[in-house]
Amino acid sequence: MPITLYLFPTEFEAARFRILRPQAEVRIVGVGMSQAAATLSRIIAKEQPVRVVLCGIAGACDERLDVGTTVEVVTDYEQGLPARYAEQYEPRRCTSLPEVKAATVSRCGESLGEDSVSDAEALPVVEQMEGAAIGAVCRAWGVEYSHLRTISNRVGDERQLWRADEAVEHLAEVLCELYDAQTEHN
Repeated sequence: MPITLYLFPTEFEAARFRILRPQAEVRIVGVGMSQAAATLSRIIAKEQPVRVVLCGIAGACDERLDVGTTVEVVTDYEQGLPARYAEQYEPRRCTSLPEVKAATVSRCGESLGEDSVSDAEALPVVEQMEGAAIGAVCRAWGVEYSHLRTISNRVGDERQLWRADEAVEHLAEVLCELYDAQTEHN
């Protein structure tokens, strides 16, 4: 049984890493909180991994992050919940990449205008659609998780401006380094 699983929302995001490291245990969890949570719950019940690494592309919520930069999420949260219900999920650091907070949203652009992205003293914020769900499932099952994203766009950019191909290529390069280092230590 695999010890570490590499999770991606889509095959598009996973494909390059699969080609470069075909021996890596890659799983597609789907797009959005519900699909990712349901899929990961089934995977954990069946495969019982020790850790998972959520990987994919994301939108940058401010100018501090350049498109093409790979970052490590240190806090995941679900955007828009009332404060009394809001949970924070803290993935385990596995790289020395720049640290960010990740707003988990239900649709692209949902984090625009939020107070959480305007505080220049806080960590930069990225927008993605699965992180808090993966964090909640991992917490419930007692599975360690890490979360990496590569910036493909700025939140609010028209889809034709996204540089998703470039982001996926860079993400795969970073994941290969992480995979090789983890394999060497096991």
